[in-house]
Amino acid sequence: MGDRAARIYLVGFMGSGKTSAGSALARRLDVPFVDLDLAFESMSGETIRETFERRGEAWFRERETTLLRGTASLDRAVLALGGGTFVFADNAAFVKAHGLSVFLDAPFEVIAGRLLGKTFDRPLFRSLDEARSLYDARLPYYKMADWTIEVTAKDDVETVVDRIERVLTGGVGSGVDVR
Repeated sequence: MGDRAARIYLVGFMGSGKTSAGSALARRLDVPFVDLDLAFESMSGETIRETFERRGEAWFRERETTLLRGTASLDRAVLALGGGTFVFADNAAFVKAHGLSVFLDAPFEVIAGRLLGKTFDRPLFRSLDEARSLYDARLPYYKMADWTIEVTAKDDVETVVDRIERVLTGGVGSGVDVR
């Protein structure tokens, strides 16, 4: 991996597979894996939902940005960003300057199936309609990632990781969808 490719940032909506694919990719590449949401919860001692309820989304986003900035100190790593992290221009610019971004493009129907029954730990997933609106609003930002990897309902984690590895090793042209 080149210098910028030393850090791989996975972006996408909640339930797109960033944590599963990210941890598997990191194992394959023999580099550390960091899930930004899990790192926040570990450091704060509360869930993101609790943080949203107690302190508000703006407070959380400030801390999320601070955590993201800290990833520049990692020599090599795979990082799963929170679903909203890449939506903010400063965060997207930071990611572009310090690593490669990979959008895990799972259709909303796949995401909805994965998240059913998990609304308790997703602060911005109160209903399917609200989640759909949020997904639609965030999609244009996700598409600004360096790479887009298609994720279907039939894909297992290893298939997704294979696709990511193909783009990292130069198996396909810049910015194309990998199926």
